[in-house]
Amino acid sequence: MLEGIAPILFTPFDENGDIDADGLRNIVRFEVDGDVHAIGINGFASEAYKMTDDERLRNVEIVAGELAGALPLVIGIAPASLEAAVKQARQLAPYRPAALMTLPPATMDNGARALVDFYIDFGRASDVPIIIQQAPHIPMYRHTELPAEALAEIAERASAVKYFKIEGPGSAAKMRQLAPLLPEETRMFGGGGGISALDELRSGAGGLIPGVGFNEIFLAAWDKWIQGKSNAVASIIEAGDALIKAVSGSGHEVSLHMRKQLMKRYGVINCAHVRRPAVPFAECDLPAFFAIVDRLDLRVSKT
Repeated sequence: MLEGIAPILFTPFDENGDIDADGLRNIVRFEVDGDVHAIGINGFASEAYKMTDDERLRNVEIVAGELAGALPLVIGIAPASLEAAVKQARQLAPYRPAALMTLPPATMDNGARALVDFYIDFGRASDVPIIIQQAPHIPMYRHTELPAEALAEIAERASAVKYFKIEGPGSAAKMRQLAPLLPEETRMFGGGGGISALDELRSGAGGLIPGVGFNEIFLAAWDKWIQGKSNAVASIIEAGDALIKAVSGSGHEVSLHMRKQLMKRYGVINCAHVRRPAVPFAECDLPAFFAIVDRLDLRVSKT
């Protein structure tokens, strides 16, 4: 079973907006060297929604090849139909994913029952464990949020559904509703770049699925959490709060810019390109951001 800290990697691009394969391999090594518990690719943090099918598959090939089984691999998918979900699961099976982090079909609003049935049928068809991703903070997925009772029904009726990633405003409250309804072997994960990490852990999360760059904060907090030292967890999160908010507190597209700029400065990637459309980015904001980073004892800090 997956647990702990499982960052979703961003996709580095070159100046032309093409995937930087060497940069992506560097990011894999950076996070593996940081002792994370799993690696994820093709989530929102990867800009998967801005990529072609071939590019998403290329991302998987690069990351799986670099990992070489060293850590569990989580692969994000956003199928538009049950049939597409099943085909993607089969296509990705050779890469031995530990789980498929699956967004709900979102183009049309067919009601909650249709989404519940989609996940049940997919969970029965898939040989790979499934993470149901609830992301109502993303405009396209606002109408796809399911109530706790519906999520619990899916877990009860589809054996492959082992995990839930609950993020966005109210994530901790949703976890508190969901936790007592789930089968014992099912786990919940927090997301949102760790912006609500402490509340999510207190609400029953079995780990966090953040971005990349400063997971020492979340790894240290997780280590204390599993030791039952909740006061120490609060202190660790509080110490990193300014950085967490600077990266994840102003929206997803801003977080892409900040993480890429941070890893460019550190030397892991050569270019901080974010695919368009994207929110405007002002380089004049970087000195204040880097000052926050450098006040902390992180690998990416300059001392």
